[in-house]
Amino acid sequence: MCGIVGIVSLNPEMTLEALHPMSLAVAHRGPDDAGERIVRTTHGIVGLGHRRLAILDLSPLGHQPMEDPATGNWLSYNGEIYNLRDLRRELESLGYEFRSRTDTEVVLAAYGKWGLKALSRLRGMFALSLWDEGLQRLVLARDPFGIKPLYYCRLGDLFFFGSEVRALLASGLVSRRLSPEGLLSYLQFGSVQEPWTAVEGVRSLSAGHYMLVEACDGILRVEETPYMDSLSFLERSPLKVSSRSEAANVLREILEESVRLHLISDVPLGVFLSGGIDSSALVALMSQVTKETPNTFSVVFAEREFSEAVHGRLVAKRFNTEHREIFLTEENLLERLPAAFGAMDQPTMDAINTYVISKAVKEQGITVALSGLGGDELFAGYPSFKRIRHAEVMAKVPPWVRRVTAAVGSRVCNGSEKQRKAWDFLRGDGSAGMVYGLSRRLFSREDIAAMMNTSQHALSPASWPTPEGGFYDDPVNAMSVLELRGYMANTLLRDTDSMSMAHALEVRVPFIDLAVVSCVLGIPGTWKLDRSRPKPLLLDALGDLLPDEIWKRPKMGFTFPFERWMHGTMASEIDRTLSNKELDMRTVGLDHKEVLRVWRLFRDKPNVVGWSRPWALYVLVKWCELNEVTM
Repeated sequence: MCGIVGIVSLNPEMTLEALHPMSLAVAHRGPDDAGERIVRTTHGIVGLGHRRLAILDLSPLGHQPMEDPATGNWLSYNGEIYNLRDLRRELESLGYEFRSRTDTEVVLAAYGKWGLKALSRLRGMFALSLWDEGLQRLVLARDPFGIKPLYYCRLGDLFFFGSEVRALLASGLVSRRLSPEGLLSYLQFGSVQEPWTAVEGVRSLSAGHYMLVEACDGILRVEETPYMDSLSFLERSPLKVSSRSEAANVLREILEESVRLHLISDVPLGVFLSGGIDSSALVALMSQVTKETPNTFSVVFAEREFSEAVHGRLVAKRFNTEHREIFLTEENLLERLPAAFGAMDQPTMDAINTYVISKAVKEQGITVALSGLGGDELFAGYPSFKRIRHAEVMAKVPPWVRRVTAAVGSRVCNGSEKQRKAWDFLRGDGSAGMVYGLSRRLFSREDIAAMMNTSQHALSPASWPTPEGGFYDDPVNAMSVLELRGYMANTLLRDTDSMSMAHALEVRVPFIDLAVVSCVLGIPGTWKLDRSRPKPLLLDALGDLLPDEIWKRPKMGFTFPFERWMHGTMASEIDRTLSNKELDMRTVGLDHKEVLRVWRLFRDKPNVVGWSRPWALYVLVKWCELNEVTM
C-alpha cells in the first residue's frame, strides 16, 4: 500500500517543482521508500512520484516508480492484487521473467502483455498511474469498488493527480476554494459524493474507470472510460443454485477463498474486531483457512450501551485470538481530535473511529488489518433494507391517501428530522432510490437552502446512485447496489483509506471482493431477510461457527458515544468553534445564524436534532480551517 502522485505537462521546459511537495504531502502513506521519475516525452514531460509501504517483498526490488525493461513503461501503483500468484504463473508461462515477488511487477507485466484489458483481470484494490512509452500516454485506473482513491486536476496544458486531495493542494497550483457542488453534497450526505471533492477544480476518478491523458494536436486530451462501471459488470447474473442452503454452501467456499487471499502478507497482520456479526465472521473464517493465531483489536468504552467489549472477548476466546482492547474516554478523544482532523483528507462526519483504532493497531506493530466493511451492504444489515420492504407495502396505498396523510402529519410534526423523513417517505414513490436517499439524508434541502442563504430551487438536484436496470426487479439487491456505490464508496472506504494510511496501516476488506460481491448479488434478495435473524444468509453460510450471542442481540454500529460526549466536555470546544461570528465569512460560506440554530437545537432538544448534524458542521469548519480552504 502506498501513495502516488504525478504531473503531465505539454511544456518540455517545465522542471516539475511541484512534484516533490506533492510527494511529501503523502509521505505518511509510505514510510519505507520514496521515488520520483521524470520522463521526457514526444510532446512534453511526465513526472511520477511514489511513497512505499512495503507489504510483499520488502527488498529494494519493490522500489517505485518501477520500469518494465521490455516496454519502457513506468508504473507508480497503490494497492494489493490478491490473484497475483495466478497472474504471475500465467505470465511466466508466456515467457515473462520476474525479478521480484511484488504485485507491482505483476501489474506492470500484465499491462505490457494485455494492455488496458489487464485491468479487468486484477482482483484486488488499486489506484495506479502508468506511463505507456509505446503509445505515449498516461494511464490512470481505480479498482471496481473504489477501495483506493485517486484525485486529479486539469489546468490548461497541465494535468496532475495524487492519492489524496492534500497532495494536489500541496502542489501550489490549486486554488484553496471550497467546491459549491462538494459543499452541497456534504450537507446532503455527510461526505462528498464522487466525482466531486471538497476542493473546487479537483475531481475523483470514478471507481472501475480508467483515464487516458495524452497529447493530440498540441492539446492535452483527458478521457475517462469505464472498464467495470459501478457494478454493472456483474450483469445481474443469478447464482445457479437450486436452494437457499446450496447458495449458503457456495457462499461459504467463496468467502473462505477471499479471506485466504487477503491474508497474503510479508508483514504482521491483524483484524478489527468490534464484536458484531461481520468482524466476528472474519475471525471465524480465518480459523478455517489458517493455523496462525489472529491478532484482534477492539475499541471499548466506559459507556456500556456503546461498548461491545463482552462480545469481542467472546469471539476472541472462541477462536483463541491474541486480543487487545483500546479503552477510549471522552477526554482521550478530545486529545486526539486535532491529529484526527489533520489526517482527514476531505470533510466527513464518520471517520474519527477509524483513526483511533488504526493508530492503536499500528502502535502494536501491525502493518495490515482486515475489516468487516461491506458486510452490512451485502447482507442487508442496514435499516434501509427493512425500509425498502416497507415501501413495497406502502406503494399499495393510493398516492392521494399517502399525500393527504403526510400533509396532515407534517402539521403536527415536532420538527425533528426523523419525523420529517417519515412523512417524506410516505409521500415518496417507493423506489429504492427514494428510500436510500431518505435513509442517508443528513440535512433536508429546506435546511440546506437556509444555511446557504438561497432558495431550494437554486440548489442543484439531489443526487444519489441508481442501480442498473437489471437490479430493479429485486429491491433488496437494488438497495445493496445503492449502499455499495453510495455510503460505502463515498464515506466508509474513503475514511478507512485516509485514516488508516495516516498511520501507514493497510486495511483490507475481504467482503468487498469481485467473487464475493458477484456471488451475493446473484442470490435472491428475499433470502437475505427474515423476521428472526439479522443477515440470515451470512449466518447460514457460517453454519455453527459463530456463537449465538453474537447475533441474538440488537445491532450496534461501530460508533462512538458522540451524543453523550457532545453534551459533556466536548460541548465547549464545539460551541467555541460554531459560535465564531466570522464563520460564514472566513470559512464555509454558511449562514452563521442557521449554523448556531442547529447547534443550539441539539443542546436544548436532542430529540429534535440528533448529534450527527451539528457534528458534521463542526467537522466542516475544522477541516476548512486546517486546510485554509474558503468559499
